[in-house]
Amino acid sequence: MIDNLENNNSKEWGEVCVKLLMGPLFKDENEELFEKLDLWFKEVNAYFNIIGLKINYSKEQNYAFLEPNEDEEGNVISNDRLSRLLIKHPLTYETSLVLVILREELDKFEIDDTSSDLFILKESEIAELVEPYYRDTSDKVKYNDLIASQLTIIKNMGLIKQIRSNGATSNISEDRVFIIRNIIRAKVNVAFLKEFKERLAELQGEKE
Repeated sequence: MIDNLENNNSKEWGEVCVKLLMGPLFKDENEELFEKLDLWFKEVNAYFNIIGLKINYSKEQNYAFLEPNEDEEGNVISNDRLSRLLIKHPLTYETSLVLVILREELDKFEIDDTSSDLFILKESEIAELVEPYYRDTSDKVKYNDLIASQLTIIKNMGLIKQIRSNGATSNISEDRVFIIRNIIRAKVNVAFLKEFKERLAELQGEKE
């Protein structure tokens, strides 16, 4: 199998593999590599299948990322008995909450607004959206710091993109501005939403 891949111009798509192992690939950030992935998708995906991975690829939404190639029971599908290469780190309640709200706001945006391809939110707007669901917002400074740290985590996951605002690069001490990427739907899928909402209902029941 590997010999066959090497004979299929693997030098043409080797750089794509390296990029995917580093994190998500977006067309707007690297159009050349994204086009190479489109051209060599079958070969690149076959290569990753060997090591228990697959590519979640959306040509329409212009993103691609690696995820475990699993069966219905969550076991990695591989030709060898390989350990899981993409370790799943459990998300905190706070990170999950922000992700779910961003996913739902993205859905609303695409239903209500057809004039723009980009869904953009300020950090302060996100804080307002999250506040009704957060357990304690009495200390505003602490709460705003928490939201800032969660958005940095989500940005580092590649699910949102910080952009320039008013001619200057936003930073953590300012009201940062983010593009909410469509890739968030692939990460925060229906199963994720269902599980989190059940957990949220349990927590709200404990508070009553």
